[in-house]
Amino acid sequence: MEHRWGNRHEISRPVHLGTRGGIVARGRICNVSISGAFVVSPLAIGLFSYVQVQFTAMLNGKRTATAVEGQVVRKDATGFGIEWCEFAPEAVRALMVVPPFRLTEAPHSPDWQLNSRRPHSRAHP
Repeated sequence: MEHRWGNRHEISRPVHLGTRGGIVARGRICNVSISGAFVVSPLAIGLFSYVQVQFTAMLNGKRTATAVEGQVVRKDATGFGIEWCEFAPEAVRALMVVPPFRLTEAPHSPDWQLNSRRPHSRAHP
């Protein structure tokens, strides 16, 4: 059953995640609405836990690093669904209009989930 308020926007934005217990991880928001989002991440987090989602959004005409707290309300093998603690936070509304960053890897690939940055390898003669 769908409990989402507002329209779902398919996006692909990198985020940093942090729990109240101090665990941090990287992730990617793959869809967002004014009431919540789905985050693809290897972060092991319990249902109903709180997580801070940090991202870059367009605020007052400038790209701005910001954070929004949400509660995990759904989990699956690739990530988790969160509901924002504050309904329709300004930063989330702004997130929906930031131009996407260029991806170097597919957001749903197993390699991306385990290591979002690949070291550059150079062949030496």
